[in-house]
Amino acid sequence: MNFLLIENQTGGLSFVGRLHTDRVRPSLLAVCGAFPTATYLHDLVSTFAGANVLVANMPGMAATPWANPTLAEATEALQRAVALLLPTQPIVALGVSTGNLLTLGLDLPNIRRRVAVEPFFETEGLWPFIANSRERMALNPDNAAMARFFWDMFGIAQDRLENRDYRHLLGAIAVPTDVIVGAEPMQPEREAATWPSFITPEDRAALAANPWVTLIEGPPGSGHSYCTTPGGEVKLRQVLHAALHGVVQYCAS
Repeated sequence: MNFLLIENQTGGLSFVGRLHTDRVRPSLLAVCGAFPTATYLHDLVSTFAGANVLVANMPGMAATPWANPTLAEATEALQRAVALLLPTQPIVALGVSTGNLLTLGLDLPNIRRRVAVEPFFETEGLWPFIANSRERMALNPDNAAMARFFWDMFGIAQDRLENRDYRHLLGAIAVPTDVIVGAEPMQPEREAATWPSFITPEDRAALAANPWVTLIEGPPGSGHSYCTTPGGEVKLRQVLHAALHGVVQYCAS
């Protein structure tokens, strides 16, 4: 599938998808997380063929050239791109892992629903991701943009660790939002075959207390990658189908 690269002052964002021009339709914006596979979430384009679908990658991910915008700059760039491509269509905004840092910061008036897969709001406790990030940097010692990405976004360097606090995004949830989380707690640090959920108990409780949020927990043993398992993929598509159906009412307005 060919990529559309939308350039901006701080780099670029890449998209794949399908847009309809015949009438206003429900629209799905999906933002992938850090280091997805090359075609991650591309199947949503065919799964929801009757909707407008855009799948976005951050700078440095998939086919997108490296750049190092701040989170605010990356969010603003995404907002401008979506306003250009889907100016009036009712949108379901899907974020996966790190992608939630962008989607939850969007304040477009035509975002009518959100779906958040394994969002996290602090970084210093993400021990499996921290170890993985340091391995990536060790394997790519000449990639200064990658090292800066890990430091700016997550506070991760080879010789130090600094928390990045994104809990302000919890207050940005003001439309119906489905949050899909794994069941395995992050702490304590331990040997594990798969990564546990990245959401702290405190943030999970804050999400559960938000009247806009429906918290959907995976089965016992599920973790950060729950929605890449067969059962999790089915659950995500069921949630997205219901969310897109829920914004049909706005297509006539």
